[in-house]
Amino acid sequence: MPQDLIVPMPAMADSELIYRLPANTKSYLKGTSVRWFHLETNSLGLRDSEHELLKTPGTFRVLLLGDSMSMAEGVELTETYIKQFEKKANEQALTKKVETINAAVRGYGNDQEVILFERIGMNFQPDLVMLAFFEGNDFDDNRQGSIFQLKGGELIRTTPTEENSPKMRYYNKQIKIQNFPGYRFMVGHSHLVNFLRKKYAAYLTHRAFSTQRSDQRDRPNEGQNIISEDDWNLTTQILMRWDADCRKIKSVPLILFIPDINNIRTCKKLMTVNLRTDQRMRDFAHANNILFINLADTFIRDQNVESLYLPDGHLSPLGHDNTADEIIRFLRDNKIL
Repeated sequence: MPQDLIVPMPAMADSELIYRLPANTKSYLKGTSVRWFHLETNSLGLRDSEHELLKTPGTFRVLLLGDSMSMAEGVELTETYIKQFEKKANEQALTKKVETINAAVRGYGNDQEVILFERIGMNFQPDLVMLAFFEGNDFDDNRQGSIFQLKGGELIRTTPTEENSPKMRYYNKQIKIQNFPGYRFMVGHSHLVNFLRKKYAAYLTHRAFSTQRSDQRDRPNEGQNIISEDDWNLTTQILMRWDADCRKIKSVPLILFIPDINNIRTCKKLMTVNLRTDQRMRDFAHANNILFINLADTFIRDQNVESLYLPDGHLSPLGHDNTADEIIRFLRDNKIL
């Protein structure tokens, strides 16, 4: 069959972060999405324009951490919810001038987001740090990265290697392939090469992540979205480290919970309002005085929820727009804007 000529997202190996986006790059690609978009990175390898470390007086600075849902694949930078939020907040003149920094990176788990924040984000002294938690894969990413481990209930930072990190095994192979001379040209022009690329990527994924524990493979009934206690404890300890980092620089921490479209569909079918994971994450945030925006509550009430997502599960332009409105509403109601 004719193949979709998908040019892969550029990536560079990183001993701490496993991988990162290269600095000062320009691409027009699809990545894993279904919609072509422009990807441009600044001198720090972030999908954003350049930002001075020192804030302009009278500026309210917001820094976003997240994965491909927030970076975001399939939409232009101006369509992303973080930039829509900036535009609308400034148009409504709700507070000081709002400046946003998009530090979300495709495929990152909360573990990589925390390390990126400590390496780069804290230097910007943001007033508000928004961590976008995607229930679809963040628990898995935190386990597979092996950047942090729990030992005796204590969060220990470890060095990811190909032996202990399935994620590093996978991305190291991907990076080597992407840097092979002529590869990017061929995948952008050859149906056969794209067919072989997809088959080999599926093989690498199976190989790299086939060591999943049995409790991760044995899924509960559809819609229950049960998370193992090991994954929950690891993830919440990582979030506690991020929260402590925010407090050190007197930034306000906020968790933005982004639901998986499949769980939204199930909950609408069963006529339920809340999802188990978002309830638990909300309780965790409130217990630790972390602001919490639950998009599950908003999305599940939408009469046309399918329009909020692209067919591949990423947020659509409308989904980003609605998310921006929800962020403004929440921050205004809580007297932050």
